[in-house]
Amino acid sequence: MKILFIPHVPNVRVVNRVYEFAKHSDNYVLHWRMQNHSLGAKIYSQCASLCVWSGAEGKTLRMPMLFRPQAAATRWNTYMLNRLLKRYRIDAVVNANALLFDVAAIKVPVVYDLVDDHLDTNASVGLDASRVEKIKRDIAASRGVVCVTSALERKAAALHARTCTVENGVPLERFATAVSKKRELGWEHKKVFGYIGGVAPWTGLEKACEAYMRIRSDATAMAVVGGDESAYFKRLKKRFGDAILFVGPVPPEKVADWFKTLDVGLIPFELNDFTHHAMPIKALEYGLAGAQVLATPLRALEAKMLPFVHTVPIEAFAEAMDRIKPETVTFDFASYSWQHRTQQLLDFVWECLDG
Repeated sequence: MKILFIPHVPNVRVVNRVYEFAKHSDNYVLHWRMQNHSLGAKIYSQCASLCVWSGAEGKTLRMPMLFRPQAAATRWNTYMLNRLLKRYRIDAVVNANALLFDVAAIKVPVVYDLVDDHLDTNASVGLDASRVEKIKRDIAASRGVVCVTSALERKAAALHARTCTVENGVPLERFATAVSKKRELGWEHKKVFGYIGGVAPWTGLEKACEAYMRIRSDATAMAVVGGDESAYFKRLKKRFGDAILFVGPVPPEKVADWFKTLDVGLIPFELNDFTHHAMPIKALEYGLAGAQVLATPLRALEAKMLPFVHTVPIEAFAEAMDRIKPETVTFDFASYSWQHRTQQLLDFVWECLDG
């Protein structure tokens, strides 16, 4: 069986669950260019995406994509997708994208991968009523729904009779060879805090930086790995750049070295339905690299009761950062491998198609 995986967003600079599923099942993944950090970047990525001819680079498929206006984009992208599915004889689609396709019009069976809570309106992440209703229609038209957390599955179960939970995994093989950058940076005797991942206002990174500034000393350091050309990220660098190392984006094969550098990994996310029902991959990656984790009290993360995760309100981050001591993480991550997660997903897809 040939499966095409469609990501929520086409980001290859960080670990992306959809790409991991495609890689570990030796299946196809759809990729496109999309940049939103400025008007110029949006125009450029739209023009570049429309100029792509349908084709493949190994198991990565590309096709002309349209992003706006929304109604026309959905029709165009679904039409092009059906052509692509026929050309490569794809048997099923696992779709994690909330906007760009009409699931009911896709000509092969679709399993919906619900990677975040997109089931309620949330202005901070662009979830208005029309977008939420579209997602619910797409879920209803799917053969089944894969959810990233059990808490999210409980919500999805009200919309579809066939659901399951397949949590995020960790790339065990990449971390096995990771090397700390402490010596290179002159941080060998420092307690190192860090944030690794995408940067946006809802991540709460600015408040985490403020917390670090309150406990900063000669015995501490902090790094931020990731970011883009957005005004928010530029403002953070301007405000904290003299005290915090802003590394910017790094190649995926180098990210594990930065995880290995940290003593305490930070997840300062704002608290709302969107974040409460997420299971941040970085929580597992921090721990796999040997770091303690300090996070805001995200319900799905707290429910996992991971021994290396500490949760406090963002207002108490400074005190917790000062209190948490670097410790050896002893935890069996074998069941969190992407190979294991991928097999869980494939079993569910077969179940959906047989049903």
